[in-house]
Amino acid sequence: MVAVTVLAAAVATLPKPGELKSFEDWAVGCDNGRACTAVSLMEMESGENQLTVQILRGPGRNDVAKLRIANVENRQPGSDVSFILDGTTQIATAQMPGDDAALEIALDAKAVTALKNGKALELRDASGASLGSTSLQGMAAALLYIDDRQLRAKSVTALVANGPSPANAVPLPPPLPAIAAATIGKADTLKLSAQDMARIHARTSCDAEDGSIEAREAFRIDRKTWLALVPCGAGAYNYVTVPVLISSTASIRKMKVAEFDFAPGFSENGGPPLLVNAGWDAATGHLSSYAKGRGLGDCGSAEDYVWDGKRFRLISKVAMEECRGVIDWIPVWQAKVVKR
Repeated sequence: MVAVTVLAAAVATLPKPGELKSFEDWAVGCDNGRACTAVSLMEMESGENQLTVQILRGPGRNDVAKLRIANVENRQPGSDVSFILDGTTQIATAQMPGDDAALEIALDAKAVTALKNGKALELRDASGASLGSTSLQGMAAALLYIDDRQLRAKSVTALVANGPSPANAVPLPPPLPAIAAATIGKADTLKLSAQDMARIHARTSCDAEDGSIEAREAFRIDRKTWLALVPCGAGAYNYVTVPVLISSTASIRKMKVAEFDFAPGFSENGGPPLLVNAGWDAATGHLSSYAKGRGLGDCGSAEDYVWDGKRFRLISKVAMEECRGVIDWIPVWQAKVVKR
């Protein structure tokens, strides 16, 4: 009975990233802490200057929704811009930020009401020239989804599903998982011989890229363990690797495929973990996987992990299922990294 309880607890702690939903010209998703993002999708056949508009809302009872635009091309930092609904109605103004920062405004209830009843949102400069526009078709449904996921429906804090319940009736968000990352120690590398690579390839069933086995390097991930990213296939824009752990002593090197609490990239059931366009950052201790759905990079998924001494633990995941021009993908999982 104790063993069953322990197993159930372990399963309960495995990451379960949020789902993505699409409503006409908008996609939306929330992470495990109930922070939500809705984003407008581009019409890929159009040559018009289209904006990617995000609406973000934190999970707190009094968190205000924000509208964010990151892809304004003809910007003049410090200049005034106007948000125009359906070509006629100004619903907000702002100043264009500098240093390629995203344009961001807070959305009050009046602005949200106007947006959810509109068809298109345009950004204009001080002279009235258009800086781009986006469709609002599906936005109201995306905001309704946010209300539902954040448990705000029928409360005064809801964006669409408004009601009389006070803000303090909205449940507090769940705490984010805390992951104790292993101490990396000295950030160095381990030279791998042709014999090492032969043993590694035998364990992964991945052939050397060109039929030969080249000497490579593994990265230290704690005081006694190194990580080798073993080539295991490549396409036009995705480079696949299998992560192999190496524990080394003066006389022997032990090797095994790394374990993950959430399968990365192109992993399949029953197969090894497959990282895509992987990267190891020794300064942060983060292992990343970035799988593109196509070369433009406007769809796919990306995960970041830390090593806890036994396996790699998911600390963030962003994704986008619709290949329609969105470069800033939607966060669907996050965790806190704590020191041991």
